[in-house]
Amino acid sequence: MNGEKKHSKQSSQQPRSILLNFSLKDLKATHITENVKKFAQGVGITSNQIRKYYNEIMALKNKYETQQPDNDKLKLDMAVFLSKIEYGKNKAKSNERSGFENYLSNIEELIKQINDYSDFKNFIIVMEAIVAYYPKQN
Repeated sequence: MNGEKKHSKQSSQQPRSILLNFSLKDLKATHITENVKKFAQGVGITSNQIRKYYNEIMALKNKYETQQPDNDKLKLDMAVFLSKIEYGKNKAKSNERSGFENYLSNIEELIKQINDYSDFKNFIIVMEAIVAYYPKQN
């Protein structure tokens, strides 16, 4: 019974792997208008949390505008970014954890695709689209 309960909880998390279905190297408009939109509308974390991580990426973008990072520095900064999401997940209330796990797993898979600055720029596009498509909260 316990195993069944876990399974049904996981299967109800519809957006689990939405962002895993495309490559940052080959980013297309349909990836944004379909995959990212669907992910943003069911991600399961708050607007403030979405914006917090978006702002982290925008800070890196601004930092890189003056001097483009080498690939090792870029990968290090992305690892630090992921650790911040993990920290947020660990701090989250139990009813918010699944949303963080969903967000983290999708963003982590995209970050694994970042091998150079061009990939990072496409990642920024995805992050901007997540914020743009996130449903308005009343």
